[in-house]
Amino acid sequence: MSGGSLSQAAPMQARYPVIDVHSHALLPVWLTAAAKAQGLSPEGRVSIAGIPAPDWSIAGHLRTMDANEISASVLSWPRGAGFLRGQRARDLARAMNEEFASIIARYPTRFGAFAVLPFDDMDAAIAEMAYALDVLKLDGVTATTQVEGIYLGERRYEAWFAEMNRRSATLFVHPTTPKGFDCCDIGLNVSIIEYMFEVTRMIANMVISGTKARFPNVRLLCTHAGGTMPFIAERIGVLEPLFGAGKDRPILSAQEIKAALATFHYDLTASTGRASLDALRLLAPVSQLHMGFDYPMMPSETIAPAFAKLSVYPHFTAEDRRRICGANSLALLPRMKALLSV
Repeated sequence: MSGGSLSQAAPMQARYPVIDVHSHALLPVWLTAAAKAQGLSPEGRVSIAGIPAPDWSIAGHLRTMDANEISASVLSWPRGAGFLRGQRARDLARAMNEEFASIIARYPTRFGAFAVLPFDDMDAAIAEMAYALDVLKLDGVTATTQVEGIYLGERRYEAWFAEMNRRSATLFVHPTTPKGFDCCDIGLNVSIIEYMFEVTRMIANMVISGTKARFPNVRLLCTHAGGTMPFIAERIGVLEPLFGAGKDRPILSAQEIKAALATFHYDLTASTGRASLDALRLLAPVSQLHMGFDYPMMPSETIAPAFAKLSVYPHFTAEDRRRICGANSLALLPRMKALLSV
């Protein structure tokens, strides 16, 4: 399909198995811990990124998937144990991961999950990753773009990346509120603009620090089409060789930066419009693109329009759409691929 109206495009997903790699679960164990941390009663409505937590349940999630012909969703909650420290963080991460495993056991072809890790202690994070992947058999791990202002490309995470690299693990990275956001707050919810910049900072940090190149087997999945990176990638390639990469970092050529950016995976959450796809397809090959809908943080009503926009994008073939909708994601999810007849 190379054209047509959005209404004509709506049935597209019926022709392709669809895997949603950006799908959240507001588990009761997390809501209880978050309510306590926010000083709420157990029945209080937890705030997430400045808005009340939406209602969520497994049954409701399945209804949304069925209504939109989504074959399977990979559940995650990257902020997981980030508001806790020490044993409490470890306990919450473990409880969440065990609940993810329980959901998968009940619905093995409908759900996968990325494990929550306790990032206040990197040894504990590595230990929990081993348990989540080896014992619980989850599909990968998740992290926010930075923890207390330290972005993922920094040496603090070196041992963790080394272990992920050894395992060829899938890492799903989601933006969070940056430190010092108040100084540039223009009144919009942080998710509207600032999350895009957070993804961009993380990707740039991973490339310029050399971390992405040192650990090439980590299959790093970025949200929201890479934030603003598709638009500014060429600018970075022009200016970084002129002004440098920062203290004690080697200068990379424009060609090296471009090649590194093409090794990330990118989901298309809220990014199936033509301008977004025009920029992204020049940054990364089709094999690195995936569908994501951010449900329930984005309402179910946003799913059909996302499919419709992808359907009428003129520079993707039918095979490109098949790969973006599911085949690319199953390459990152071997457990799920073995169960689905795709």
